Amino acid sequence: MSLRTGLGAASVVLAAAFPLQEASAEPYLALRTGAKCAQCHVNRTGGGGRNAFGSAWAQTQLPMRSADIRSRGLNDWLSVGLDLRTLGSWNVNVGDALDGIAPNTAFDISEAQVQLEARLVSNRVAFYVDQTVGPDRAIAREAFGLVEQLPLNGYAKVGKFMLPYGWRLWDDGEFIREETGFTYLTPDLGIEIGIEPGPLSLFVALTNGSVGASEGNSQKMLTSSALLTLSRFRVGASASHNSGPGLQTNTVGAFGGISVGPLALLGEVDAVFDSFDDPAVENNDEFLALVEGNLQLRRGVNLKATHGFHNPTASIRDDTTVLTEDQRARTRVGLEVFPISFVQLSAFYVRLDNAGEGDDVDRVTLELHLHF
Repeated sequence: MSLRTGLGAASVVLAAAFPLQEASAEPYLALRTGAKCAQCHVNRTGGGGRNAFGSAWAQTQLPMRSADIRSRGLNDWLSVGLDLRTLGSWNVNVGDALDGIAPNTAFDISEAQVQLEARLVSNRVAFYVDQTVGPDRAIAREAFGLVEQLPLNGYAKVGKFMLPYGWRLWDDGEFIREETGFTYLTPDLGIEIGIEPGPLSLFVALTNGSVGASEGNSQKMLTSSALLTLSRFRVGASASHNSGPGLQTNTVGAFGGISVGPLALLGEVDAVFDSFDDPAVENNDEFLALVEGNLQLRRGVNLKATHGFHNPTASIRDDTTVLTEDQRARTRVGLEVFPISFVQLSAFYVRLDNAGEGDDVDRVTLELHLHF
């Protein structure tokens, strides 16, 4: 079968299996279809480059209008992908407007990635690189070797990768990603193994715990997630332990979601416990939560609303807990539109109640996302 014939057949299968659905790195889309992350992404825990199935799915089911399928394959074993996000934002605080101060504006490139997947042994051994090419730095976000088709639908990967914790949200600004430290900007070096028999998934990673930097001590970070995936519902739990000089950080959380018709709901709660060896330093605890709703208005148009909460506390040595006054809340409401293949347009209003950390922020953002 030729490559063009194979892609055409894939589009027919995708349209039949997942009508009027969308494909991206966003977890709510997996909720709508009951698919696991590995079905569309090279990284078995989601995010980053899409595999051949994910690319065809994105082209046939993502946009309002689709065109001819473009293959990511350079040949029968080498594939390339890309992601580019450009962002314009305007701060529109009411107080500033009353004082006659013009809103702060900014234009930025929030993501510029090139992905390369080399299938050294078909469906079994791969080398994968997700390379940041700008705007401020050129660095490999992920670079790992992957061995698949192990027992219990298992795999192993070694190298630099994003850690398997909680929902793999694109928006790193959500508290459950920013404050736990599990973001697209914080991959780590180590080894990860996973099994996915039937509806169950279990991932365990042993890494340096140095956010991708060179190791400076013999202590390591252990991160794990367990997940039950059903057709329209999933629930999971994550945990992490990181030991370093003078500090131990333990993070635990639970996450889940459900899809009902065009509505997909998901949520996550996390707790972060920092314990210092120095008795003169107070231990710090953080409690985080997120709820997110997604309503498909029509093919290629998604209405999204999120609300996140961050509550830090200080735990004194006599086991008493002091509540702080710097609780924060973040609300985000907007539209995501996929007009044609490879193009996403987003418009959001973001409200950050930033108690204890300065003025509150009201922001409007417009984003263009090109993906392949």
